[in-house]
Amino acid sequence: MRRKLNKFAVSTDEEGMSIVELLGAITILGIVLPLFVGYIILNSKMIEANTIQTEAIAIREDIREWMSYRAQSQDIYELNPYVMTTTGHRPGPVYPEKGIEKVRAKHLILDKSGIMKDAQGNSMFGEQIPSDIIVVGKEISSESRNRRQVLDYDYEQKGVTLKTSVLSDVKPYVGQYVGLGYDKLAINYAVLVEADPKEFETNANTSDNSVSGILVTIKVYNGITGAELTNTQFHWNADY
Repeated sequence: MRRKLNKFAVSTDEEGMSIVELLGAITILGIVLPLFVGYIILNSKMIEANTIQTEAIAIREDIREWMSYRAQSQDIYELNPYVMTTTGHRPGPVYPEKGIEKVRAKHLILDKSGIMKDAQGNSMFGEQIPSDIIVVGKEISSESRNRRQVLDYDYEQKGVTLKTSVLSDVKPYVGQYVGLGYDKLAINYAVLVEADPKEFETNANTSDNSVSGILVTIKVYNGITGAELTNTQFHWNADY
């Protein structure tokens, strides 16, 4: 007599896998696959974050090195005579007490695109575009003086948007990094260069103080999120 199948018996497919096993495999796959995809996404974000941080540090050091080189000429001084007068070249530096003068005295600009002008087109704080005329009167090109651009303060005119976490009143002093290989960087970077008087010793010689420079802080920001990525401080003096 033919043996009858129990009505509760589990059917199997042609490969011999039961429906329960198949459902179990699908469930496991449904759990593992999202975890695997999440790991890939997280790993990608970590790599991107490390790349951005590494680039920010390189930018910081490039600007610092550039400033050290430019300190051998009047290039930066001519762009910041107001700052250097009120902070760096007197034994008792005095900040303006209020207004745009106070903000200006606390920041350096590193390119002529950062010069603010009045309604008549004159620089508001006495900034001058560094000359390409050498001592003997011969005109030379910017390239021959290695006057490469590191910051661009006119970035909005070129369609670049930088989101920074700095206050709106210092926006004119926030520049886009356009230094070495900037077009190959992961993102656009925003840079702010602050200036403060150097702390003078009360018993120091006045003549020494007069050339002791200023305390410079370079801050590099993520141009997309506005987060500060890195900063550095050093004492700097324009040896012109």
